[in-house]
Amino acid sequence: MKIKDIFDLALTSIQHRHLRSWLTILGIVIGVASIITLIGISLGISNQISSRLNTLGSNIITISPGGQQASRLGGGAFVRPTGGAGTPGGQATTPEITFEQANDLSTLPGVEKLDTRIQKRETVEYQNQNSSLTIIGTNPDAFADTVGVAMYNGRYLNPSDGESAVVGFAVANSTFQDLDMLDKQILIDNVPFHVVGILNSSGGGGFGSVDQDVFIPLKTAEQMFNQTTDVSELVVEVSADHDTDTVAAELTNELIILHRVTVDTEDFTITTAATLETTVASVTDTLGLLLGGIASISLLVGGIGVANTMFMSVLEQTRDIGVYKSLGAKNRDVVYMFLCEAAIIGFVGGLLGVVLSFIVSIILGDFSVPITISAPLVLGGLFFSVVIGVVAGWAPARNAASIPPVEALRYE
Repeated sequence: MKIKDIFDLALTSIQHRHLRSWLTILGIVIGVASIITLIGISLGISNQISSRLNTLGSNIITISPGGQQASRLGGGAFVRPTGGAGTPGGQATTPEITFEQANDLSTLPGVEKLDTRIQKRETVEYQNQNSSLTIIGTNPDAFADTVGVAMYNGRYLNPSDGESAVVGFAVANSTFQDLDMLDKQILIDNVPFHVVGILNSSGGGGFGSVDQDVFIPLKTAEQMFNQTTDVSELVVEVSADHDTDTVAAELTNELIILHRVTVDTEDFTITTAATLETTVASVTDTLGLLLGGIASISLLVGGIGVANTMFMSVLEQTRDIGVYKSLGAKNRDVVYMFLCEAAIIGFVGGLLGVVLSFIVSIILGDFSVPITISAPLVLGGLFFSVVIGVVAGWAPARNAASIPPVEALRYE
């Protein structure tokens, strides 16, 4: 038989069993849409985090209290479960980074600027609206270089500021629903502050986002929070003529000396954009495999539906198979005919699954769910659906080809 004849016969067979065929196609549609959507969400999360890391800059290092063996307690305190410096018998301690230690770190080679930050959640009032937000006291000299976000309106904090504040994009846009907050007054724990700037959106409310934060000068925060000894976080900008990883290593060694700990009992965490990106890539790759595996189950169920449909098709067309063979059709022609039928079912299901995944992505986008549907993902979904259809139709096709013409013509 010619390829066109095989294709026409397969298409006619599908049309004669339109209800069963469409139910089978529906299984493929759901499977393909699930795979593309879930993997797309994984890619979207990865891209969002990578985008945020890029805004932080490759020359930014973050230092925070608490090491990998530390456990976070209420109120932002950290405690190491194993013994450490300064405690007899290895009793648990509360690791800290002091302002004095921050000053020592600022003198290390390669440290261009060091933003010493303290933070606390406080009630913020604006035009009779109240919300509990994270208030961050930051060094105005370094804030513009370490925050990693451009201004939407207004300016960054400067050394002459006292009761001035810069708010994250979501604070203005979502919390108080007023992007015209510039030059207006807010109350932080009943203390009036003048809004001098609104930050651009940092790409969502996920990892590394400052959209829900309010920044005030460090000196003002020290007085408000009564916190003049310990810092909440250090953000270091590395000078252009130094390597970030090298400076990070120097900072680590200095803190080990200052805290009198070892590499195995570090009570602080130093992160760079590169280390975060590696960790994030590992997590998102695992997440992609997990979500893809879960979605593949539905596609496998769709493949079983294709196999069932094809077996029924062979039974219904047994007499037709006998006629084809008596007219000179070869076994391989019969195999090709049923494989073509299965491939068409898989392709149509895959195509509709792709359309459905785009519709779902639009809906999820309206709910700010990050999702990225790329061309390789779409083509992969289509290819996988056709392969599933062909594999599921292989056994029924072989069975159809093995039926002797005489028995096929006798079949009722």
